[in-house]
Amino acid sequence: MEKGKTKELTPERVKQILKKKGTEVDLEEAQAILEFVNKIAYIAVNQYLRGKL
Repeated sequence: MEKGKTKELTPERVKQILKKKGTEVDLEEAQAILEFVNKIAYIAVNQYLRGKL
């Protein structure tokens, strides 16, 4: 990985990704989307590790 670059997903990055796909959101909406995605990812990993998926 390049120095100084991170793969961390920020509301600004979410906004940029969605804009490329044709969906305009403000930073507040991007933050809500990011929180939702993080919760879903946490649940999915948890279930996988417990053998429920």
